[in-house]
Amino acid sequence: MYDVVNHILYKDDRRVDQRPSPNHGGVMKAVDFLIMHYTGALSAAGAINTLTSPAAKVSAHFVISPEGVVTQLLPCNVVGWHAGVSSWKGRAGCNNFTIGIELANAGLLQRTGAGGFATRLEHKAVDPANVILAAHKNGGGVEPWAAYPEAQIEAAIGVAMALNAAYKFKDILGHDDIAPHRKTDPGPAFPMGAFRSRVLG
Repeated sequence: MYDVVNHILYKDDRRVDQRPSPNHGGVMKAVDFLIMHYTGALSAAGAINTLTSPAAKVSAHFVISPEGVVTQLLPCNVVGWHAGVSSWKGRAGCNNFTIGIELANAGLLQRTGAGGFATRLEHKAVDPANVILAAHKNGGGVEPWAAYPEAQIEAAIGVAMALNAAYKFKDILGHDDIAPHRKTDPGPAFPMGAFRSRVLG
């Protein structure tokens, strides 16, 4: 069971792992939306290292591993640098009023010559059983996407429900909603409809 206390996430009355990122802005005046991302790679540790590196100049509030392990990088009321150039219904600069969750997921895959699939960043082979063939809602043909493990989805739902209880989100969006011409995450493999329904009711 997840809970938020003073903008810090707890699981079963213990803080989730904290890896503070130096990459952030000031305190948010209001937290209105939750933004879902994929990292583009399978390693949660690699994503955490990037998101906490001063040289990277990016961050998010949480990273969730494929196994469902949650790491917090920023307090929930602090501006993270996860949205970039973005807008939603006329409001620009979505970093200033959103919480970002990064799911360690390779996202859009590449096809290999042997009829298999591999990650684009790490060039690691992906089991076809863990691939979903689908077209992105923002356009393009049918492409291979890395599936999200059930443990990861369930952890994300638990975290999002705790966040919603604390901040009363207006909606849950994807990076591909607020930056549709630049971003494809969390992509068609992420069950956004069911996720939003379970979290928001």
